[in-house]
Amino acid sequence: MKILKDILFLAGGSAIASLGYVLFLIPFRISPGGVSGVSIVLYHTLKVPFGVSYFALNVPIFLWGVRVLGIDFGLKTILGTVLLSLFPEFFQRVLHLGAITENSVIASVYGGMLLGAGLGFVLKGKGSTGGTDILGRIMNRYTGLSTGVSILIIDSFVILLSAWTFRTYELALLGYIALFISSKMIDIILEGRDYAKAVYIFTNREKKIGERIMKELKRGATLLEGKGMFTQERRGVIFCVIHRRQEERIKEIVEEEDPEAFIVISDVHEVLGKGFPRRKE
Repeated sequence: MKILKDILFLAGGSAIASLGYVLFLIPFRISPGGVSGVSIVLYHTLKVPFGVSYFALNVPIFLWGVRVLGIDFGLKTILGTVLLSLFPEFFQRVLHLGAITENSVIASVYGGMLLGAGLGFVLKGKGSTGGTDILGRIMNRYTGLSTGVSILIIDSFVILLSAWTFRTYELALLGYIALFISSKMIDIILEGRDYAKAVYIFTNREKKIGERIMKELKRGATLLEGKGMFTQERRGVIFCVIHRRQEERIKEIVEEEDPEAFIVISDVHEVLGKGFPRRKE
């Protein structure tokens, strides 16, 4: 049942994101960055179908990611990539869908909203559409930059490349609008509008869980000593603060390591320090 739910999130999210491309972004040559942005450029310059180039570009990226990072992307990354390659072609060639507005600003706003909502649902299903996510992790491995900053650099490069290709820097502005809105929509779909989450994990496998949190999520963790009032048994308590996008992943880690663990996740009003914004003087 859980797997079916994840697949539905993956399929539904990929379809919604594809509508963002077909109805708004592709017709107006608006690049939201990443592999999809390159595919939009190829679609208008070389007439390569969006879905074809998106899939073709993702194959070497996926193989490179496996070589550098190990094969931890799983079948869901492959599925997400395939679906986001097929849906645009289905909408364009079979349903004959296209632009539904003549205003490029409206296209960037609504294209970003649909793209972000779709990718948010894909992440809800613990999936990925490959591309920039993998490149960001590879860049993090070689440069030490955070994955988020790495992805932003890659997306910015693609947006500027698109504007230069079409000889109009207005497209760069529209691309950044779409990128910003899609990022916000992903956050809203995943965890509402709260910035961060405080997580308490009560477990007897604190060492293994803590190691995976630090290694896979790049988050610090504090180990506290706990004791059950009724059982009088000692239990480790892991405390950490994570970005909202990491909530599904941390629950997955805990479930894999200790199905009997007790987890408390709460909203954080403000957090300052390493890995989060610092207080400005």
